[in-house]
Amino acid sequence: MNPRKILILTGVVLALFAFIILFERRMPTTEERQRKGPLHWTLPSDRVDSIRIERQDATFELKKNDAGAWRVVKPEAYPADAFAAGDLAKELADLKRAGGDAAGAKPEDYGLKPPSVKATFTWTEESQPSKKKTRTVEFGIDIPGTDIAAAQLSGSDKVLFVPSSVLASVKRGVNDFKSREVFSGSAADVATLDIERGRGHLVLARKAGTWWLQQPVTDLADGSGATRLAEELVALRAIDFVGSSDKENLATQGLAPPLFRVSIVDAKGARSSVDLGATRSDGNSVYARRESQVLTVGNAIVEELSKEASAYREARLVTPDRGAVAGIEGDFGGEKFVFSRAGANWSADGKPVTSAAAEELLTTILDLKSKSFLEEPDAAKLKPQAPTATVRLTMAPEGWDVKLYAVRADVQATVGRRPGAFVLAGDTVTRLQAAFKKAATSQPTPAPAPTVAPAAPPKKK
Repeated sequence: MNPRKILILTGVVLALFAFIILFERRMPTTEERQRKGPLHWTLPSDRVDSIRIERQDATFELKKNDAGAWRVVKPEAYPADAFAAGDLAKELADLKRAGGDAAGAKPEDYGLKPPSVKATFTWTEESQPSKKKTRTVEFGIDIPGTDIAAAQLSGSDKVLFVPSSVLASVKRGVNDFKSREVFSGSAADVATLDIERGRGHLVLARKAGTWWLQQPVTDLADGSGATRLAEELVALRAIDFVGSSDKENLATQGLAPPLFRVSIVDAKGARSSVDLGATRSDGNSVYARRESQVLTVGNAIVEELSKEASAYREARLVTPDRGAVAGIEGDFGGEKFVFSRAGANWSADGKPVTSAAAEELLTTILDLKSKSFLEEPDAAKLKPQAPTATVRLTMAPEGWDVKLYAVRADVQATVGRRPGAFVLAGDTVTRLQAAFKKAATSQPTPAPAPTVAPAAPPKKK
């Protein structure tokens, strides 16, 4: 064997010997671990209300607010990831034992003089909720070749062995504890969407389960479109967190002023707002700002936010609860139809008609959709004119009235309870009149006459 190999092997042996002297001989045996039990301590993790992590390069703090939600409070305030913060609180409050005390071990041999990281957490006991208790755990090094790390209580020289996963948790950066949700909550909780974009302003509000436009006009909103927008906003996740200490960058990031300011109000009236700015150099994300934190999100949401208000306006002329419609009336220049419903049965001008035909007529009316929208001045020009046709749905507490006007090759309509006017296909009146006639002339199948059994012949005497 050549001298070089001998030197290498000698080095390996010396390294193993040093490991045994410094670590292995001080590590507990299996018997000691079982005797010491699975935990160093167990504290009420659900009552931990703050955690402070101190490293040589950074310090940050997590704290529960009055509602019990975790927040990053230092170096800058920001909502915390509830699962990450909660898991860290549980790891510290229920500190697992990866071994017994290292009797006679010197803290400096385990990277505890000074410690690589310190974790201080406060909690309250249920019996004394006004009295806060504090504990600080100092962490050293990962023990080579094991899944164990060294730790000690602040003010004590007794070395503890803990799972290395706890050390990995407290070594995580502050961004790992920030919530990736851009808007908290769920789409079902959204009551109002408020979008400011330059001089434009779009407001969508949900009332009794129905979406309405409130800005720039007050009108029925496209329910599916508004719901989709709410779902996409609530589903937004931060891709990266960007240092926001340099406030001068906000202008170059398109955040001073922002290109979009999106606010969501939930059913309880709580409002959260996020600014969106310029596209990042990667071309796939845009800058955003929530509270004082700058972050990036996917740029697909910009397309939705850039749509005109008409894209979120309900194209269907009427949107009643189908089951609540009690009657249908139609007037086509002197030819009138009056349908009434009693339970599942329909009648026209007092005569029974088939329910299927009446329901088909109702479907035809509910399927009326505008090709485009007209503003109030255009609607005002229609009102002095006699309508070509009028359709009314009667229901409680308020019905729907539709007036149709033949204007050149198109049909224009006004709808009670809705602003402006609507442009429909040129054959709309013809199709409606045909649907009314078909339903009015339908004849329900008469019930079969009851079968009468033949009389028995008289008995002979």
